[in-house]
Amino acid sequence: MKNLWLALALLIGSGSTLFGNGGAWQAGIPATGNASASKNDRHTDVTIENETLKIDLHPEYADVNVRYRMHNTGPKVQQDFFFPVERWGKIQTADEDRESEDIDRYQISVDGKELKSTNVAGPKEERIVETREATSEAKEESSETEEPAGETTSGDIWQEKVSIIKSWKKSVIPFERNQTRDVTIHYKTRYAENDESVSDDLHIGDATFAYSLSPAATWKGPIGKGKIEINILHPEPKDVSIQKPKDRFKKISDTRYEWDFENLKPTMADDIRMVAHSKYDSYTTGFSEEDATKRVSYVLKEHQYFLDHTDYDATASSTLAAQGKHNYDVVNIKGDPTRETFSPWAEGVEGDGIGENITLNVKRPLPLYGILIQPGYYDYGDKEPWLKNNRVAALEITLNDERTFTETIPDEIFQRPYLIRVRDYSKPVTKIKIVIKGVHRGSQFRDTCISLVKLRAPLGKKPEVHGAR
Repeated sequence: MKNLWLALALLIGSGSTLFGNGGAWQAGIPATGNASASKNDRHTDVTIENETLKIDLHPEYADVNVRYRMHNTGPKVQQDFFFPVERWGKIQTADEDRESEDIDRYQISVDGKELKSTNVAGPKEERIVETREATSEAKEESSETEEPAGETTSGDIWQEKVSIIKSWKKSVIPFERNQTRDVTIHYKTRYAENDESVSDDLHIGDATFAYSLSPAATWKGPIGKGKIEINILHPEPKDVSIQKPKDRFKKISDTRYEWDFENLKPTMADDIRMVAHSKYDSYTTGFSEEDATKRVSYVLKEHQYFLDHTDYDATASSTLAAQGKHNYDVVNIKGDPTRETFSPWAEGVEGDGIGENITLNVKRPLPLYGILIQPGYYDYGDKEPWLKNNRVAALEITLNDERTFTETIPDEIFQRPYLIRVRDYSKPVTKIKIVIKGVHRGSQFRDTCISLVKLRAPLGKKPEVHGAR
């Protein structure tokens, strides 16, 4: 059985994309979407002399750069170049129809000059996939029958039949006889996930990323030399696991893996599959209005257990004056879901608010694993307020007036709060001071906003949880 890299989300989820080496022909290997030699005379004189691949794992997406040094061993040619994308088509979940994501900001250049690309649709195939795990396997009995684009048929709650729409980014690269050219591709892609939500309980699947080396088998000869580098740029590197290929990558540090090879004629066994964030479950500790206001929940993550809460009193050095129905009081950082109108906290001084601060007097004196923060004016689906206002770029954090450290925050619209890890401090925390040290400028306003601050405390044993019914 061949691996598929995403299962359907039962209630909520994100689209999956699978990318990989550029191939010389358009057709795909079944169940992977990779380019393979299956068009015309299946011949090319172009070889890959060298390939360098860099994958940066950010909190919510992967940033990919791949560079090929390609050499034409034959006559002058207009060489087709297909970069494979396996993506899910229109998927019908319990409450919505959604279209999958394509490659974000895909760029291809040859010898430093940007090259055009076009989307080329591939065959549509129906597959049966498991819905429970993020790395499910296609069933051997999967139908190869084509369906209309986007059509899906449902099985029971554990399995779904979905249409896999394969596509390619096609470019044409001119080569003179005996010419060597550098081809560079850059793109970003969000991780694939299988998520469920039942009332206030969340079940978040592994956040996964895939990159296929196997399409390079369509070029002439093996890849002469190659280097693949994986850099972990999010705060939980222990979450990352390389599931495939086995025993190829060398661990350089906690945040870096490398694989060097020579004369590789890649197969699907060389395709890269990894978990960027491991799955977890979140359960509310109670169902009263007080529990909802304090946003107290248990988080279960493999053999780690946490208590997330906003059980603190907050004061701010300044606050932006209310505007109409919107107030910007510091209490807003608790993210109270019972509020009718959402607004963040915004500092109230001239300029960017550098040096303005929030102090939390914590009512649950526990050691801290981390601080969860939603920087900027995060209005749940409306991007404009986030873009128009300042976002914090750097914070100075002091615990109990004795342990101070600085954290930099990327300028991203995080779908989930950004985790600031608390390291080398194990005392129960009763006071936290958060000072703005840098900002990402808004397009219209200079007000610096924070939408949520939540505390994550480690627990010594697995808590007793009661799932929503």
